[in-house]
Amino acid sequence: MFKIQIRSPGGLDNKSNTTFDASWKILKDAIKLIFDGRVSELSFQTLFHAVYCITLRRQGEKLYEELHHTIERRLQDITRTHLHSESESYLRDILSIWYNHCESLRLISNVTMYLDKVYCKENRKPPIYHMGLDLFRDIILKSSKDQLQDLMIQNINAARSKASQVDFDSLRSLVEMMETITDEDSTYYATEFEPFLLHETQEYYRSHAKYYSGDLTAYPQEVESLLCGERRLDAKFLNSDVSIKIAKVVEEIMISENIHIVAMEVVPEILRTEQYSSLRLLFGQCQIQNDRKKLWKQCSQYIVGEGLAIAEDLNLKKKTQVAVKWMQEMIALKEKYEVVFKSQEDDDLNGLQAVNEALSVCFNQNSRKTAENLAIYLDSMLRAPSTSEESFKKHIDDCIAVFKLLKDKDFFEKLYQQQMSKRLLQQRSSLKFEKMFVNRMREEVGAVFAQKPDGMFRDIALSQTNNTRFHQAYHVPVEYEMNVLTPTCWPFQQMSNEEDVVLPSALEALKLDFENHYMKTYSGRVLKWAYHLGSMDIGIQFSKSYHIITMPVFAAIILMLFEDYVELTAQEIGDLTHIEEKELIRNLLTIAVAPKTRLLKKQPMNKKILPSDKFRLNYSFSAPSTKVKVLAVLSKQDSDSQGVMRTNNTLHDVAMERQGCTEAAVVRLMKGASKMYCDMLFEETRKILCHRFDVTPDLFQASLERLVEREYLQRDSEESSFYHYLP
Repeated sequence: MFKIQIRSPGGLDNKSNTTFDASWKILKDAIKLIFDGRVSELSFQTLFHAVYCITLRRQGEKLYEELHHTIERRLQDITRTHLHSESESYLRDILSIWYNHCESLRLISNVTMYLDKVYCKENRKPPIYHMGLDLFRDIILKSSKDQLQDLMIQNINAARSKASQVDFDSLRSLVEMMETITDEDSTYYATEFEPFLLHETQEYYRSHAKYYSGDLTAYPQEVESLLCGERRLDAKFLNSDVSIKIAKVVEEIMISENIHIVAMEVVPEILRTEQYSSLRLLFGQCQIQNDRKKLWKQCSQYIVGEGLAIAEDLNLKKKTQVAVKWMQEMIALKEKYEVVFKSQEDDDLNGLQAVNEALSVCFNQNSRKTAENLAIYLDSMLRAPSTSEESFKKHIDDCIAVFKLLKDKDFFEKLYQQQMSKRLLQQRSSLKFEKMFVNRMREEVGAVFAQKPDGMFRDIALSQTNNTRFHQAYHVPVEYEMNVLTPTCWPFQQMSNEEDVVLPSALEALKLDFENHYMKTYSGRVLKWAYHLGSMDIGIQFSKSYHIITMPVFAAIILMLFEDYVELTAQEIGDLTHIEEKELIRNLLTIAVAPKTRLLKKQPMNKKILPSDKFRLNYSFSAPSTKVKVLAVLSKQDSDSQGVMRTNNTLHDVAMERQGCTEAAVVRLMKGASKMYCDMLFEETRKILCHRFDVTPDLFQASLERLVEREYLQRDSEESSFYHYLP
C-alpha cells in the first residue's frame, strides 16, 4: 500500500513570519480566482505554504471560519444573481452551479489539505470539501427546495402521462447530486426529496384511480400497465431500491387504498366474465395479506351467490334424478373454482378455503336437504352397474368433500345407513365399492362412522357362510338365502305381527329347517323374521309367456295362494295369510291394480281394495322381458304419509343420538374439570361434537337439565350458571 505524506512547504524563519491577515488575503484572492475559473493564474505552492503556516501557528480555527464565510457569501451571491425561479432552464442552472461548485471545492480542498489533516481531524470538523457541500445544501438547495422539487415532479408526472419529452439526464444528475449531499445522518435525497417524491406519486396515482373509467375486468391490466411504465421510467433516473418503493406506492394506491371497490366491483365482474387471467394478475398485485383476505372473501361471496342460484330441477319426475342433478351441478361448481383458484398463487390453501367456505354456506342453507341429496347421489353412484374403479374413486372424493362441509353430518350418516342396508340386502351394489367408501370415510372422519357399516358387512359375510352350510346340511329344493341381521347395526324396525304371518307350507318347512340349523351353531339366540325386508323370485307360466317375477315376500305369499285356490276375496286372503291390513292392501294394489305388474285379476276393477273384492290369477299377463320386478306401490296420499313418517322417524333417531352424544360429552368434560361455567362448557362441548353436528343452545340446555335431574351435575348454590360434577 502507498502512504500519502504531506511535505512541509518550508520552514518558519523570520522572513516567512507573516501575519494571518496577509496570508488570508493571499488565500481569499486565490479562492475568488478558483470560483471565477481562473486557476491558471494561481501558484499552488504559495497557497499550500500559506495554509501550512496558519495551521502551524494554531490559527486553524480562524482560517476554517474565514473559509466558511467566504464560500457562504459566494453561494449567496450566486443565489441572488444566477437562480431565477421563472427560468425555463432552472433545473439545468442548478446543475451548472452544482458542477462548478464541486470543481471549485475540489481545488480549494487540495489547497487546504494540511488544514483538513491537522485542524479538522483533531477538532472533528467536516473537511473543507464537505463543509462546502453542506453550505450548498443549506444555501442553494433549501432555499430553492419548493421550486426545485415542484419542477422535478412536474417533469416526472409529464413522463408518466407521456405529455411531453423529459430531460431524464438532468433528473438523474439532480438525484445523484442529492444523494451526494449529506443531511443529518442520511443524504439530502433520503431526508428531503424521496419523501416528497413518494407523496407526490401517491397523489398522482390517487387521482388516476379516482377517474378510472375503463372496463372493470381490465382494471388489473391497467394497474400492471402503470407498474411496468413506472418501472421503465424510474430506471432512467432512480436507483433500484427507490423504484421498488415507488412500485409499492402504486400497488397500495391502486389496490389497497381502493380495495373496497376492487373487491366489491372488480372481482365479481372478473368472475362473472370468467376473465381468470385478470384475477391471477390482481392477486399478484395485491401484496398486503389483509387485502388478499378481502379479495378471497369476495370470491367466496360470489360463489355463494352462484351456488344458491343452483335450484333443484323440479321438472324431473324422480326424486333421485332431482338430487343427482343438483349434486352434480354443485360438485361441478366446486371443481370449477378449485381449478381457477389453485392457479392464483403458489400457496393455494386460501383459494381452497374460499371455495369451501362458500359451498359450506350453500350446503348448510338447508343442511338436512343437502344431506339427503348427498345420500341419494351416493346411493345412485353405488347402484350404477358400469361404474369403473377410477370413476368411483372420483365420486368418493366428491362425496367426502361435500360431507366435510355439512353441519348435520349425523343426519347424512343415518340416511346413508338406511340406503346402504337396502343395497346390501337387495344385492344392488358392489361389495368392493361399498367397503371402499366406508374405508375412505374411516380414514377421513374417524372410526365412529364405520361402526355400523362394519357390522352390516360382518352380518352379510356370516349370512353367506350360514347359507352355504345350510344348503350342505339340508335338502333345499329352491334357491334359499337368509340374511341374519344384528338389530343394533341395521336401521330397521321390526313389524309387530310378522310372527303371525302364515307362510305356504313349503316355505314354512324351509323356515323351520333354517331355524334348527342356525340354533345348532348359535345356541341361545332368538331369530325374529322380518318378511317386509325380503323378496322372492317365482317362475310362472302364463298363457303366452313364461316370466320370473321378483316381488316382496308378502306379495309372493298372496300369489302362492292361487296354487290351491282359483278365486279368493280380499277378506279370505287376509284370513289365510294373517298379513296386516295395510300391508295386505298395499300388496294387492301392487299385483292386481298396477298396470305393469297386474299378476291378479280384480273384480270389480278399480283402485280401491274392499274386503269383498275378488281376485284370481291373470293368465293373460305378459311383459317385454322374462324377468319382471314388482315394486310395491302406494297411493300419493299414502306415499306422502309414509315419506313424512320415515323422515320423522329419522329425525327422531338423530335427535335421540344427538342427545346422548351431547350428554356424554358434557359428562366427560365435567369429569375432567370438576366444575365449569355454563358458557365455557357449551363452547367446549361444541368443539368436541362439531365433527358430527352443530350443538344448538336448546339441545345443550336440555342436556344439562337432564344431567342435573339424573344427578350427574349440580348447579352452584350461589351462581346458577356454574356447575359442579357429582362423582
